[in-house]
Amino acid sequence: MKIEIGDKMKIPADGKFHPEHGHLGKVVWISEDGKTVAIQCEKTHRGKNTVFLVKNNSKK
Repeated sequence: MKIEIGDKMKIPADGKFHPEHGHLGKVVWISEDGKTVAIQCEKTHRGKNTVFLVKNNSKK
């Protein structure tokens, strides 16, 4: 599956930066090698729009 800018993705939850499960976001940036993507969360966090950098584990 190829990831493109504008795709909707589930944001992974962790205990520190994004503790809430089930949030969706839109891909707003992809690194040149395709190993990292930036996903803007559809919800605000502490009153701000947030973007999370996520490592893409798929093989190219």
